[in-house]
Amino acid sequence: MKGFRHLAFWTTSGRTKNLVLCGALAACGVGSFDTALAQLAPATDMPATALPPTVAAVPVTPDVQPNAPISTQGPFEPPLQSPQPGALPTRADTLSLDQWLLSPTLGVYSLFDTNVHSSPTLPLSGPGFHFHPALSAEYNTGLYDTQLYGNIDSTVYPTLDYHNNTFNKNAGAIERYSPLPDLTFTMQGDYAHNTNANVLLNSLPTPVVAPGSPQPQGAAAVVATQQTVVNPNDVYTAQATVYKELNRAFIRLNTSVTSTIFEETPTQNLNQKTYDGSGGFWFTPQLYAYGDGIQTFSNPEVGTPSNFFRARGGIGSDQIGLFQGSIYYGQQGSEVNSGGKAGGDIYGGIVSYFPTAVWNMSLSVDRQRNVSDITVETGLGLGGLGLAAAGVSPSSSIQSTALAFKTNYTISEQTSAYFVLSDTLIDFIHGPPLRENSWLADVGISHQLRHDLRLTFDYSYTRFMSPTPLTSFTRNLVTLGANYNF
Repeated sequence: MKGFRHLAFWTTSGRTKNLVLCGALAACGVGSFDTALAQLAPATDMPATALPPTVAAVPVTPDVQPNAPISTQGPFEPPLQSPQPGALPTRADTLSLDQWLLSPTLGVYSLFDTNVHSSPTLPLSGPGFHFHPALSAEYNTGLYDTQLYGNIDSTVYPTLDYHNNTFNKNAGAIERYSPLPDLTFTMQGDYAHNTNANVLLNSLPTPVVAPGSPQPQGAAAVVATQQTVVNPNDVYTAQATVYKELNRAFIRLNTSVTSTIFEETPTQNLNQKTYDGSGGFWFTPQLYAYGDGIQTFSNPEVGTPSNFFRARGGIGSDQIGLFQGSIYYGQQGSEVNSGGKAGGDIYGGIVSYFPTAVWNMSLSVDRQRNVSDITVETGLGLGGLGLAAAGVSPSSSIQSTALAFKTNYTISEQTSAYFVLSDTLIDFIHGPPLRENSWLADVGISHQLRHDLRLTFDYSYTRFMSPTPLTSFTRNLVTLGANYNF
């Protein structure tokens, strides 16, 4: 394969780049380094039936990736409480092998999908069965924490051609070193085999999430299903992370190297290097500033190298009365070697409302502009469109506006429900007027039947509409499943 080539960081103007990066770095770098004053409690897993304490923000911990919540491009709240050494995990009521703690799980689902690949021309419809066994093993001495993991994720469609069945698998190892309660170094190696691939690959890859990390719950976990094709591939990732807590603040830096190898189309093979960082601090008892940035250098096996970036900063609030919110502004851009540049503003915000202790809701608006003179297609898609069912190439000059309403309701201690409704408008701003529209509606319910058994139901409706012939499609997906923790 070709080696990675150095690509210059590019934005729309030097002054704008400096303003955006200074804002992001200021949010990352402000705060006292007095560890005696740092205030973050040890991370604890949320009960399966519990809903997040807020819709707008998720507390940052060493095990939570500092990416934007699904519902908006909004922030993660900086820590408030000082870190304290926690008790080491014990083997009581836990499967173990010598000093290793074992965590086997099994997920089994039945489903019906009306458009398996979200295809506008050949929708495949039928029932399916989904199997997801997983196993992780952990050896934790306090100073060092070693974790090994593996899982299989397979879907079988008995009425369709066997080529549409998936057999995905994933395995990896994580090593954490915590010399201080407020400082963690993490190294991770990950391997994943995927039967399908997105039509447009992600230009800004997200960090690999460690198994067992607190996952988004309810409405916050909903994303749009993307257009895919049967294209088996293997993805190898190595990443390193440094996480530091400060006085009511945090800094997180991450770097990763990814190699994607396609079994049947080796000309699509792709290498990517990614550097990202985030940070935030409370500057009043109720308001905090935050910022993050990411840049990825992509080097295909055949084709032209390119680079992509995003940088942003903003202000968020704690819950004030029944409301909570945040706003942000930033820049995104891309450059293809000798093939042109693209970029533009990103901005938006979210308002969350908590009418009762068991009911919360949020309304978010996110806008992204991309003015492009890129003449070379890279096979990669713009980031920031998590609720859109179809990707957008960086070579397109567009303005996207995503509106999303999300709500969670706790019916009882065992049962919770959620609902999501979003509309993403994509306006092409050069050439003839053209608007694409992507709707997403999702409703689900979760019931904790026993402490180790959870039942789930989800219905997702996706509709992508475009005046371009043979590009519109509709998809309905119903799943009914059970998750068992041994």
